[in-house]
Amino acid sequence: MKRLDSDPEKFDALELYSRVSSDHGYKIGVDGDQNDFVERVAKSLKNALNSPTMIYGKRTEAMFAHVAGAMGACKLIKQEDSGASFVSADDVAVPDYRIVTKSDQIFLVEVKNFRMRSLSQRYTMKKPYLVKLQCYADMNKVPLKFAIYFSGVNQWILLSPSSFIDGDKTVYIDFAHAMARNEMAVLGDRMICTLPPLIMSFEGDIEDERSKVDADGQALFTIKQINMTCDGNSIDNDIEQRIAFYLMRYGSWVSDGIPAEVVDGKLKSFRFVFAPEQEGEPDDQPFHSLGTLSSMISSAFHELTVENDGVVSMDVRYDPAFFNLQIPEGYKGSSLPLWQLVLQPNMEFGPQSAVMD
Repeated sequence: MKRLDSDPEKFDALELYSRVSSDHGYKIGVDGDQNDFVERVAKSLKNALNSPTMIYGKRTEAMFAHVAGAMGACKLIKQEDSGASFVSADDVAVPDYRIVTKSDQIFLVEVKNFRMRSLSQRYTMKKPYLVKLQCYADMNKVPLKFAIYFSGVNQWILLSPSSFIDGDKTVYIDFAHAMARNEMAVLGDRMICTLPPLIMSFEGDIEDERSKVDADGQALFTIKQINMTCDGNSIDNDIEQRIAFYLMRYGSWVSDGIPAEVVDGKLKSFRFVFAPEQEGEPDDQPFHSLGTLSSMISSAFHELTVENDGVVSMDVRYDPAFFNLQIPEGYKGSSLPLWQLVLQPNMEFGPQSAVMD
């Protein structure tokens, strides 16, 4: 999936000027009006960039489009809340995105960022706000969904309004109920599993005298060959190597240290070993989860937009296809076996006090 070509510096700037000028009575060709516009926009931009809430919210909104686009189940993702809208009703709010899937499902999505402090903490939403969004969806005769990014655990959740629990003046959902009612599968999300460990080995030249480890523990190393293995089996196929590298880089398995092999005082090789941090699967289950596809794509997006725990960019110049894991249809790995678990929502899970259908 790719982004449609546009020229935001040309057309978005003119659109913004048109909308601001209607509020302040600007006239084309009046220098004072143009200067006032520039000053207003500069002040507004400065305030926005100094607001962590706005920055993280906008980044999460942009990340969702890339996540949904990279998972492969959508044929259209359109920003719904841009441009002017004219409605006859009073209490209407426009959601962030319109989604059309390859199975021709159409729905609107409101994106939210939620930094969960504990597993029991609830995400809450005021009922009047939900009603406004639902009113817009009803006008369009399409379902409304909420995409909530639980940033602390790097987990995306897609919920219908009926999945939220009634809390008097608000509706709410905790992480357990959100996971059970999660509808991200409609966007192509799935849990990716394989056999541990995944290993990437870098082989050097043992004949190179520069590879000798000195008294300070340092050595020059020239890579002659790179090998990958899964559960001890060599990964030689190009497609399987690409998938394995993606899983090592963005999956949830951890690499503790860099084991090095020294032979006759020379650095022969070193390797990265990726394995599950905790043994949580049953003894008779050989495969282990590396996390959901949406979480891996989010990790890749995070790598490009965050530095030193601070947001440096709210969006990226790449198309969603850049983040696609690209597992072929009907994949049967010879050396890299994959289990792809599609998790379906359980709407009967927990208390049945949802606010609306």
